[in-house]
Amino acid sequence: MAQAVAAPPDGSDAGEVIRWYRQHHNLTQQEAADLLNTTQSWVSKVEKGKLVPGLAELRSIAAKLHIPPERLGILPDHSADAIPKPGQVSDAGAPHESQEHWKLVRRELNANRARLGDLASELYPQAHCIPGTTVLTQPNWLPSEPVELSDIELYWLAEALPKPAITRGIEQTESVRPLAADGDRFRLYSRALRDLARPKLLDNRVSYRLAEVDWTGDKGRLGFSYTTYFDVLDVCEAAAHEFADAWLRAGRKRPSLAHLPLRRHIVDPFDLLARPMLPSINTLTIRRDPIDGHRMFLHRRDAKATAVAGGMFHVIPAGVFQPAALAPAHQANDFSLWRNIQREYSEEFLGNPEHDGNALDPIDYEHDEPFRSFAAARAAGDFRVFTCAVVLEPLTLWVELLTVAVIEAPVFDQLFAGMVEVNEEGAAVSTEAGRPTVGIPFNSESRERLKSEPLSPISRACIELAWQHRNTLLAS
Repeated sequence: MAQAVAAPPDGSDAGEVIRWYRQHHNLTQQEAADLLNTTQSWVSKVEKGKLVPGLAELRSIAAKLHIPPERLGILPDHSADAIPKPGQVSDAGAPHESQEHWKLVRRELNANRARLGDLASELYPQAHCIPGTTVLTQPNWLPSEPVELSDIELYWLAEALPKPAITRGIEQTESVRPLAADGDRFRLYSRALRDLARPKLLDNRVSYRLAEVDWTGDKGRLGFSYTTYFDVLDVCEAAAHEFADAWLRAGRKRPSLAHLPLRRHIVDPFDLLARPMLPSINTLTIRRDPIDGHRMFLHRRDAKATAVAGGMFHVIPAGVFQPAALAPAHQANDFSLWRNIQREYSEEFLGNPEHDGNALDPIDYEHDEPFRSFAAARAAGDFRVFTCAVVLEPLTLWVELLTVAVIEAPVFDQLFAGMVEVNEEGAAVSTEAGRPTVGIPFNSESRERLKSEPLSPISRACIELAWQHRNTLLAS
């Protein structure tokens, strides 16, 4: 039974307040995390003061743990999205029907992403598809051969870019923003997602916006500026939701562009300046073993945990290109594809907590584990990473960087001896239950068999490109 005290803390420390109310209701940290639709490690960091929730998160905590908002230093939410008009009941009438339909479409979207992605690609010329896949690209986004990660130069665009014409709250997203309690529409798709179907991992971070791509010979140059995760999600997930809704209304048949105002408004999906473009870095990991056979690794993403690509088999690791945390020192320290990939290996293969976004000190990649070991293996030539293409996922039109990591079998076994079967984003796919390090054979039979699985279009493209270039990638 939780220890009783005369009164809760005075509210000067949100973490202490949350811990007191959690214990007052006899909740473990995991039980509180389940109520908040987040992770136990997130609750622990909040209670220890290592992470400070934002205003919207504090309001959600107050509502779900029955904490008076003023105890957390906030006022009750009187925004239009939260408060019904006089005489209006928030769970009845048009807003309720609108929100229920929105949630239904969201569920169908997450249950059918692979199928919907294949259908969405039919709206674009097949010349833009990577052979054998439905993933979209264009010639100047596709190097002729895989490019070593060390041969890709990242540069920062110091001058401000023109403001994108296609942004979060444009009228073309109106149909996928349900009615709020006051009868007006949610202002943003991310706000509806947060309030109506919040995944466990939903965090708006400063991120790196891709603005220029150049492949020349066996080298590449990528130019970046700033964006935020929600800037991109509010367009890309809205486009996916719009497609799923139109698909349902068409009797589960592919809709035409005439019924897709947002997608139609994105005239040139490859225009990097027309809308914010935040690249996701997707890495197909291959354990190189010429004697017993090469293996590759996938996991099934949990639609309740992730905002995008839920419910599908996906390459592992994968993550958007952004700093590890919000403090300015991280923004220069983490401006590296390799460091981003390392963090994802730490989180998705080894189950280490995701970097919380509020840490002040930059990560010491040279001395902190597992990064030091990753770097040593790479320096020895036993952990090679190649970039194969820049592409668009057809359903969301999210820009993606496709990479392949080739790790020598003894080194892989050493680095990932503690590989977890389940992480915060999903569960490992393996031919032997309970042994995630076994993975899947990287051979023609697996390649064919995966065509009948809910494999994400991006993962299929990674596998197809790796197979096409396997002699180069797997050369000793």
